Amino acid sequence: MEEAGASLTSRKGGRAVTSRLNPIERTIISIVAYGIALLSLTMLNFAGLAPPSLVFAVLAVPLIIVSLSYKLRGGLLLGMGTALLGVPFLGVGDPLLLGALATMGLALGGGIGFINQQVETRRDRWRRARSLEDRYNDEIFENSLNIVHFIDKDGTVLKRNEASRSMLAHPTQRSLQLSEYVHPNEIDRIKGELLRLFERGEVHDVQLRFVSQERTAIPVELKGRRVTERVAVMEARDLRQQVELERRLMETEARYRYLIEDAIDTLDSGIIITDSKRQVVWANETIGQLFGVDRDRLIGIDALRAFDRYACALDDPQSVGQVVKDAVENSTKTASCSCRIRPTVGREERVLEYRSIPIETERYKGGRIDHYIDITKIKQLEEGLLEKTKNLERSNEKLELFSQAIAHDLQEPARTIQMFSGFLMEDYKERLDEEGIVYLNTLEEASKRMRQKIKDLLNLSRIRMDKASFERVNVQQVLEEVKEDYHACLRGVNLQIDDDLPAVWGSRNQIWDLFGNLIANAVKYNDKALPTLHVGWLCDSRNRGMHMFYVKDNGIGIETCYHSLIFGMFEKLNPTDDYEGTGAGLAFCKRIVEEHKGEIWVESEIGKGSTFYFTIPRIDNRSEVEINA
Repeated sequence: MEEAGASLTSRKGGRAVTSRLNPIERTIISIVAYGIALLSLTMLNFAGLAPPSLVFAVLAVPLIIVSLSYKLRGGLLLGMGTALLGVPFLGVGDPLLLGALATMGLALGGGIGFINQQVETRRDRWRRARSLEDRYNDEIFENSLNIVHFIDKDGTVLKRNEASRSMLAHPTQRSLQLSEYVHPNEIDRIKGELLRLFERGEVHDVQLRFVSQERTAIPVELKGRRVTERVAVMEARDLRQQVELERRLMETEARYRYLIEDAIDTLDSGIIITDSKRQVVWANETIGQLFGVDRDRLIGIDALRAFDRYACALDDPQSVGQVVKDAVENSTKTASCSCRIRPTVGREERVLEYRSIPIETERYKGGRIDHYIDITKIKQLEEGLLEKTKNLERSNEKLELFSQAIAHDLQEPARTIQMFSGFLMEDYKERLDEEGIVYLNTLEEASKRMRQKIKDLLNLSRIRMDKASFERVNVQQVLEEVKEDYHACLRGVNLQIDDDLPAVWGSRNQIWDLFGNLIANAVKYNDKALPTLHVGWLCDSRNRGMHMFYVKDNGIGIETCYHSLIFGMFEKLNPTDDYEGTGAGLAFCKRIVEEHKGEIWVESEIGKGSTFYFTIPRIDNRSEVEINA
């Protein structure tokens, strides 16, 4: 028979303790209850006072008492047994009474047992649930990394976890008060937060300090929740590690800030920093040195008021002040101008460039950095350079006049020598022997070459171009004109010209001479039965502002050691009687390319030919727009 006796649950040491009626106790109760019932029925039966209703009532009492200790199956068996005990008193002659007695026993015993079983089941479930919940809460509570306290309205700590005992280390044998572990300066605050906790039901993000038993301050972040009307739980997160990290970060920021401030103070430029409220937050020492003011008097005042305090040192304070005012009033505008500091006793004249730049970073947006850059030496160098440039221009003009005069004066004697050499050959040829004729021919040829060299020198000195005269040059059209003008020279020559040559930016006449000289030079120094020339272009990856052209031939070629010499004036690598000319053609080409800020070089192999490369400026977008307009 299953047992289901009454149980008593209590809390001892955090565990549930259950007490039940043991079998001996239930047996004694059953014997006593049924003994009294049977004794009462026997006595009533002898007295003739035992009607069926009374028998039912007397047997129902012990059945109810005893069945309270049993579940459903035990109650049913107990009810059947009780019905059998009543048979002697009712007799067997009336089956209805016996059926009624059996029904009463099964109903009472089974019903009470069923109720007991349901109650016991629910009680066991509740007990198990409470046991699991208690164990779970104890694990969470005790093993929490944060300090957890159960407190009442008076600030008495009802319960504390292991983190509290290990960090705060206050005695646990007595009740602990909030005032014992809260920093003295935080007592009033914690009282207010405690009152707010019980009024509103919760508090959070409260930062204050606890004090351990060793009088060590512990910064914490507190949050709490009310559990009942008089009990609340408070959890405190230890912020010591976070505070230490913040302290190190502040030290690092301060160190870098001092480094930056010291670095700004050592700059040769004057620096003034203003915030979004237009107030000066920093001025370096150079400001004081440049303007002769105390920089500390500028910090903390409006930027325009600060300017007024050192504007008296400027040569034109009104013009500079207007620029400064425009910059201050427009926080997104960059402003700049030049100004001068008047010389005084102990202070030389200085030329400064004022430049005001807005601060775009999110933290300091709206502020400005004003620079006063000392450009005195730059201005002096610039003025010196301008003076030297003017002197150089005057010297070039005089040199050009001198060159023209010398060329004219030298050409006249050379022309006279050539002319009279011709007269001698015509008038006195019969009187001269063969050797004299050779001398006169040599003299005439030398005078011709001398005149040509003088003419080449004069032309070379005149190659000086002004960029203002540059224009868009159609290279394809220029080469067509060169081809037409050099028609006689190109007879029997295979000249190939690419049909996609780009336009360039330069002097049209000089570019005509450049291509003409290179083509004529390639034809002249060619020993092949079919001279072949190719004019094309390449994309110059070294300089995106240039177009690279080339003139390629299959001529005699040039040794590598002479690649840099051939561009010199009057440099000829071949005997005079082999090829005509003074050797000035490549010098002209180099001068023309250099005047266009380009480069020229050659790649060649003896017997296989040469390729002359050169670069000419391409047309930029601005020039193209102006041309189209």
